[in-house]
Amino acid sequence: MAQYGGIGGIGGIGGIGGIGGIGGIGGIGGIGGIGGFTGLGGFLGAEDTGGYDGTTTYGLQTTADGLQHLNSTGPAPAGTALPFNDTSNNDRWASWVRGSLYLSEFLTCIGYEAVKSAHEKSVRLTFGGDALAHIVLPGNDLLASQCTLVRNYADLRADRTAEITSQLGFPTEYFAMILGMHLGQHKNTFELITATQVMAAHVAMIVKHALAVRRPDQIDGRILPMIPTPGHGSFPSAHATEAYAVATLLSGLATEWGGFNDLDNRLAMLRGLAERITVNRTVAGVHYPIDSWAGASLGVALGQVILKMCGHSATVAQAIKYEPADHDFNDYDLVHSASDKGVQITGTVNVPKTDHFSWIWKKALKDTQSV
Repeated sequence: MAQYGGIGGIGGIGGIGGIGGIGGIGGIGGIGGIGGFTGLGGFLGAEDTGGYDGTTTYGLQTTADGLQHLNSTGPAPAGTALPFNDTSNNDRWASWVRGSLYLSEFLTCIGYEAVKSAHEKSVRLTFGGDALAHIVLPGNDLLASQCTLVRNYADLRADRTAEITSQLGFPTEYFAMILGMHLGQHKNTFELITATQVMAAHVAMIVKHALAVRRPDQIDGRILPMIPTPGHGSFPSAHATEAYAVATLLSGLATEWGGFNDLDNRLAMLRGLAERITVNRTVAGVHYPIDSWAGASLGVALGQVILKMCGHSATVAQAIKYEPADHDFNDYDLVHSASDKGVQITGTVNVPKTDHFSWIWKKALKDTQSV
């Protein structure tokens, strides 16, 4: 007698793995085809076991039935319990499960408040109760003025079309290019990058929702975006937040690797790449330069927080405030004259090392390569 359900088990096999299909997620760390999904982003479905095709499923059933006579009867032997609530189990889990652990560890510390006073409307973010970021809503006149800059950036579209369209999701491949990374050797680093991107995206969406700023093409009909206008607010730029958070994280990691003889060049290119990813969104017609200022300054702060969660003691996590003013964005000004453009360092953030981020950090440290 067939104990495993016979041929009736074939129906519907293959749908089990459907989670991984959202956004086309394939490999670890989200390399290739993320599709712009935030939420769990590059973790959603990564390493999910999925389901077999119908023929294989049926073959497994009949094989199991055919082998049963070789087994002993009686109760199953007692197993050995796994460690309780311990990161030593993390290697057993699929990366999308670990993604939930990183997300929970991070979001339990994040707080926000939308503040409306006689002087300003703003969002105040905290981490573990400490002030992290204070971002002020831009006025309508400033948005209208910024539209001129957005229109002027359209001249770069022909040169940057490939970059813009391939960076609609998390542009991990671009960071991999600078540090010579590939999945064979840097699986853990890609997972840490994805965790950073997802955390940055979540925080950016919190601020976007509260401040609710219209996109440039919704203000100025002469701005005709070359990509779909995203279905969320313009300010701050999530691409800028993610790019600068990742650049900050990788600068710390690459320095700890100690494997590059040209480290200074690569660190400069990481910042240059973050700037280029950020500005590309203005070129595409979906962001004001002030979105980039808000996102980049927030991204640096978040990258520092994540480095501290990883246990990187050399990092100082700084709290920021951004009051938007009518300026174009570039990384040189962010580094050298941010205070003149509305970005203020307002203090430091106390960030403890956490279990799961420090676990993946230790593994990413072993991804180093000596050149």
